[in-house]
Parts: sequence; C-alpha cells; structure tokens
Amino acid sequence: MLEKLKNNIAHEQLLTSTDRLVLAVSGGCDSMVMLDLFRQMEHDFVVAHCNFKLRGAESDGDETFLRDYCGEHGIELFVQTFETREFAVQEGISIEMAARELRYQWFYELLDSLQYNYLLTAHHQDDLVETMLINLSRGTGIRGLSGIHPRKGRLVRPLLFASRNDLVAYANEKQVPYREDSSNKEFIHQRNLIRHQVLPLLETINPAFKVNAAKTAAILKETELVFNARIAEEQSQFLSREGKHCFLAIDYLKASSFPETLLFETLKPFGFTADLVQEINQALYAEPGKVFYSTTHRLVKDRSYFILTPREEESLSRYYIEKDCLEIATPIRLSFQQLTNDSSFQFSKNRLIADLDLDCLEFPLVIKKWEQGEYFQPLGMTGFKKLSDFFIDQKFSIPEKENSWILYSGGKVVWVVGHRIDNRFKITPETQSVIRIQLFE
Repeated sequence: MLEKLKNNIAHEQLLTSTDRLVLAVSGGCDSMVMLDLFRQMEHDFVVAHCNFKLRGAESDGDETFLRDYCGEHGIELFVQTFETREFAVQEGISIEMAARELRYQWFYELLDSLQYNYLLTAHHQDDLVETMLINLSRGTGIRGLSGIHPRKGRLVRPLLFASRNDLVAYANEKQVPYREDSSNKEFIHQRNLIRHQVLPLLETINPAFKVNAAKTAAILKETELVFNARIAEEQSQFLSREGKHCFLAIDYLKASSFPETLLFETLKPFGFTADLVQEINQALYAEPGKVFYSTTHRLVKDRSYFILTPREEESLSRYYIEKDCLEIATPIRLSFQQLTNDSSFQFSKNRLIADLDLDCLEFPLVIKKWEQGEYFQPLGMTGFKKLSDFFIDQKFSIPEKENSWILYSGGKVVWVVGHRIDNRFKITPETQSVIRIQLFE
C-alpha cells in the first residue's frame, strides 16, 4: 500500500518532498490509514479534526481517540468544534452541506495560518464511483462523470487509487486503530443509499464494476482536459468582455455544430442551469429583447450578441446639481464650466460635451436613470420623441438603455448624457451665458 501511494503521488504529480501538509482525519478507517501511511513518509504534516457535535458521545469519543493517538505518536493535532445543526438552520441548508462548508472553511483557514501547502483528505476509489453515480442521477457532463479529481487547488486526495476494501485490509493487517461511524450505515443520505444498495446491485451484474468505473473516470478526466481546451479555443472566437459585461456573438453560435454545449460551458459559471441554457439556445433565432436570469446574472438577446451582465438592484436615486457646482463624481463624472457666448466661443461637437443655454436652465439640475414614457425634443427636431424610441433609433442594446443617465431641468430632459441634447436648451444667437458640461467616460 505504501509503495502504491508513493507511485500514485509521483504519477499524478501531487506532492513534493518539501510540501507541508494538513491531514484531515475523522478517526474512521480511511483517514487513519492515510495518517498511518504518511507517518512512514518524509512529509512534514499536522492533523486536523472536526467535531460536528452530531452524534453526541460518539462524536466526543472520536475526538478523544484522536487526541490519544496523536499524543502517543507525537503528532501535532488541531481540533475544531462546530454547532452544526444551528448553522444549518441559520443558513437554511442540509446538515450534510453545513458540515461540509464548516470543515472546509476551517481547513483552509488553518492552512493559511500555518502557511502549509496542501490539505489532504482520505477520499478513495469508492468515493469516486459514488460521486459519479450521484452526478449521473442529477444529470451531468464530462466533468461530473470524471468523478473526484486527485488535486483541486490546495486540496489533494492521494488515496483515489485504493478501494474501501483495500484500506480496510491494510488497517487489519497493520493493526491500524480506527473508529466506526454509525451514520455510515444509515440509508437516509443519498451517498449511503448508493453505497449500500445501488453499488452492491451493480456488482451482482459485474463484480468488477467499481474498478471499471474508476478506469472510466480516469479516461474521462483526460477527455475533460481535451474538451476544456477545445471550449477555450471556441470561446476565444465568440466571447468578449468589456468591464462587467460579456458578449456572446450570435452568428458564431448559429454557425457552430454544438451551440448548446458552448452556451452551457460559458454560462454555467454564472449560475445558468442546463434547462435554462436549452431555452437560450432555442432563442438564437428569436427576435432581440428576450431576457434570461440566473440568481446572479442576466442574459439579454440583442441583435448581434447575447449580453451577460451582473444583476444589480435598479437605482431610482436622484442626484442634484447646484448652479455653482464645478464637478461631480457620482453617479457619473461630469464637469461644469460657465462661458460667455461671444466671438471667441466655439460650440463643441464632441458627443461627450453638452453646450447649453444657461439662462434656460432651472437649478438644481437632476441626473437620474430614465423611465418609460418620458420624452424629449432631440437637437434639430421640432417635434418630440419618446426616449424609448430614441434608443431604438440609435440601436441601443438593452443594457445600454438601462445604463443611460439623463440630465433634467425643471422636470424636462436636457441631455441624454453622452448622446443628444434637447433642442429647447440649445445655444442660439440670443444666448448670452453658456454652461459646458463634459462627461468623463
């Protein structure tokens, strides 16, 4: 077992001899075998144990067992106690999820405080196969079917080469002490149902099921690397970013042989589910304007792009500008300069500058987001136009419309900031005083 562990670490390039490690040890067979094996290796390590207070005296017994074992063998032990049930209720999550969040948060905090390199857990081949089946039951892709990876960031799982039976056999042969967790025999958890009912049934069909499934996971892990490289290559062609906005080129997706896969791999990190991505894929040929939401982001179908933006609370805030104001930085940066309309004055044609008749304005000016139904008289027009129609004429995308700021005077639109001033406030031969307002993008 020790030689297999060393070979696995070398083959997967998991650790170097100088790495300092935190071993997560529950006291069960798997983690105690891991601890025994690493006692025989050259690594500098400490042990971390969580007491979740979920099994009463049994949980406290696990802690006492580990304190005695580590004390006997001169191993530095860190123990953290959690009120897991209270945390689960507070966060509205399952006990199992609460325990996971609590332990990994503490493990990584411990890594940071000790300035150690990696956290090691005792996940093994059976865990890998169980994870594959759980992911399959929920619906998954290559990533889910590749099961558990031997290394993910600072988390290392060095025992994935060994089965549960291998670890139990080693513990019995080497007389490694360990504690039985009674909850592992309960069928209330999904993983335990798979462990105790589904896997034995599959092994009656093929006794080598777990071994073959683990081999399949290894193949799929490499397949995933190829898959991810191809997805990244495709994304470089149709995906672009501008600040918080992402743009997905619709024509490229239409021409692709696998647009739904590209959409799923691109949008999944932003919380879009497979079912929602299916709807988005169907909208490739729909009219512009369709909107899709995840819990954190919004995707809008524009003419040429799907536009992805973070979901933010709509602001109805008003910002007031007094006559003697020289500059504002919120919500956008504007500067204000008063000029005289004499022979030296030259009207600016820069879209970021609005030259207005100061005497036509009522102060304080107001700047805010536009609202449906509002209208103005665009420069050069005698009639009025709704702001919404102006945006359509100018081919604004939905995010551009929603992010437009409007300058008002006495309830009237003065300037669609950065785009068009209102004809009622323009400079005329009769204008004496000019206010020049400049937008800094």
